[in-house]
Amino acid sequence: MPFDEYAPWLVWVIPLVSALLIPIVSKISSGLRNWFAVIVSFIGAAYAVSMIPQVLSLHGQAKDLTVTWIPQIGLEAGVTVDPLSVFMVTVASCVGALIVLYSIGYMSHEEGLTRYYFFILFFIGGMNGLVMANNFLQLFIFWEIVGLCSYALIGFWYKKESASRAGMKAFLVTKVGDVMLLAGILILYLHVGSFSFLESAAAIESGKIIFAVLMATSLLIFAGAIGKSAQFPLQIWLPDAMEGPSTVSALIHAATMVKAGVYLTARTFILFGGVPEWLTTVLYIGAITALIAATMALVSVDIKRVLAYSTISQLGFMITALGIGTQFGWFASQFHVMSHALFKALLFLAAGSVMHAVGTADMREMGGLRKYMPITFVTSLVGILALTGFPPFNGFWSKDLIVAAIFEAHLYLPLIMIFAASLCTAAYGFRWLYLVFLGDKTRLKDTHHLHESPYIMTIPLIILAVAAVISGFFEAPFLEYLGLSHMPGIEPIPVLISLTALILGFIISYLIYFRKVISAEKLRTGALKPIHALLSEGYYFDKMYYAIFVNGFTRLCNWLFNWIEDAVIDRFNYVISGTAQWMSQGFRPSHTGNLNTNMSAVLVGLAGFLILALILIGW
Repeated sequence: MPFDEYAPWLVWVIPLVSALLIPIVSKISSGLRNWFAVIVSFIGAAYAVSMIPQVLSLHGQAKDLTVTWIPQIGLEAGVTVDPLSVFMVTVASCVGALIVLYSIGYMSHEEGLTRYYFFILFFIGGMNGLVMANNFLQLFIFWEIVGLCSYALIGFWYKKESASRAGMKAFLVTKVGDVMLLAGILILYLHVGSFSFLESAAAIESGKIIFAVLMATSLLIFAGAIGKSAQFPLQIWLPDAMEGPSTVSALIHAATMVKAGVYLTARTFILFGGVPEWLTTVLYIGAITALIAATMALVSVDIKRVLAYSTISQLGFMITALGIGTQFGWFASQFHVMSHALFKALLFLAAGSVMHAVGTADMREMGGLRKYMPITFVTSLVGILALTGFPPFNGFWSKDLIVAAIFEAHLYLPLIMIFAASLCTAAYGFRWLYLVFLGDKTRLKDTHHLHESPYIMTIPLIILAVAAVISGFFEAPFLEYLGLSHMPGIEPIPVLISLTALILGFIISYLIYFRKVISAEKLRTGALKPIHALLSEGYYFDKMYYAIFVNGFTRLCNWLFNWIEDAVIDRFNYVISGTAQWMSQGFRPSHTGNLNTNMSAVLVGLAGFLILALILIGW
């Protein structure tokens, strides 16, 4: 087997197998264990990058490699080498490798690092296996591996009740989507007779599946993406996932977990792109999510929760672009996947660097950190400029493509929603930068211990910052890599829309925080207090779900328990005791107290048993 056929397998097998070796290596040396994880993750990244020339030689076509998995039933395992799979595996592997390197410094004083590195490598391997899979069954297996790892890593500090609850919450909420995804996969299999992506696409194209079934299947599979990518209305788990280490947050938000839903939607675009109901659902779910999450980020005071809401919103941008239903929208979505992976990993690692120095996640206790942490400040500035779409950073180019694709399709309501989300993005982005780095130094309670993070943590920041600056200029090569035809040139109006949102968002943040022309305190406590409360509570989704599902389920269980206890178990006991009493009353007259009568009854009984025994043995 030539090397180009080994790489698609090794890119996910190596991290998974290495994860199993982590406990063994840990017995030798903890330092060796840490660097073993780093080396393995970079080897995986090298294998991912090595597949890019192979993809270019295929000119946009897909290449499937399969092996027999279970010969008895003819079940095969396979990988697909195409622009989408290799692009996603490269993003996951390269960003993941930098995060593992950063972990050497960030997690150096933590306990349970064998468990940490095991799940980190298993996480990366699971994501790589997910995007390389050439069939739905294999994808679903890795889909569940990714979910399990996220649960374990979000709840890494399991002795903290909040972390433990956050991990369980992520696991349960995403399982809602997972069940629907599995149902969609099984329905598709029943009508196609195969789990293969290519065979499913061929069956749909030939009209083998009736439209009603196709529509139901498409929506069920998209529900899986909604859960995994924290889209409306299942967005509630991701902000709480910030209870895990910052490295875990960076991995989940930039390279794995939440990108799995976007990948699934992009992968199934060829299957369901002709279903209008699917496209409409994808379009508006994405636009609604982008807007509501951006507004929630405006009021959060937790350094990582702001970024979490930002991730939900940016994922909404990607999903919206896929819902446009055009090749232009699909390309814009994937270009934003790359941009977001770089600047969001950068921002989460920068947040980790800040928390490492300050010891808190509350931005109200920070301020003026640019003086003490210059590298973290500059790289954070790059990340925020990319997030807000400031030219020439990568977020400007990718977000501009999304706006242009929506504008070209004449989808004006989603365009308005994306414009509002972009405005909020600029506002909360510069607010985040001000509160952490540019605010009053007096809010810092103790400054003598503040210092820049070690090089093992700042080097990944610098690499990601450079990538966030230059990657936006790779639009044309990325277009060629994906094997797509030439995209229409971006019109001035979409560019103007993007820049207007950026400028207005900056002005709002500047007036409130930088110049203090408008009092943030008065906004929180004045006429806008109800709106502030609404946004702070996340539109009360959490409370609503707890009231309906958690408390409702608890009440149902209590009612069932009481009903079973009273109406079934207790009543059954009463029936048994009552029957025994009734029978005893019936037999009481036969007990005369006369010894001769009692002995006669015993003898008659024994004689009866003897006669019955003789009959049974054939006498």
